[in-house]
Amino acid sequence: MKGNEEAAQLASAILSFRRYRARALSSDIFGEPAWELLLEVFVADAEGAPITGRIAAERSETPANVMSRWLRHLSVVGLIIGDGDGNLDDELTLSGSGMAAIEEVLLQARFLKDRMVSAVNVNNQTGGFDIR
Repeated sequence: MKGNEEAAQLASAILSFRRYRARALSSDIFGEPAWELLLEVFVADAEGAPITGRIAAERSETPANVMSRWLRHLSVVGLIIGDGDGNLDDELTLSGSGMAAIEEVLLQARFLKDRMVSAVNVNNQTGGFDIR
């Protein structure tokens, strides 16, 4: 990607879409607090803004006890750096491997979006639509 700014914009767009779908349908049918947390921390890192588990929990409407468990797990697997005990008020950042993993996922998301846009453009010219 063209640096962290583009990746952060994509991550922010993903978060916005996820919140929109939860409002439009029902938040009861969606639930990936770990993914939400990783995206929130990625965007905060890119913006140079501090973020805590509590802020991420509030934004994603995740119960505090659930977010705390995910914080501990993501610390244990080495994706997030905090104090590792699930304290929602500790400032968080992604580890090097966490940053690399999120950037890789976002790069793939951008590739798929670009491929879809290209397919739509071609198919608009030929009168068909197929994004496979």
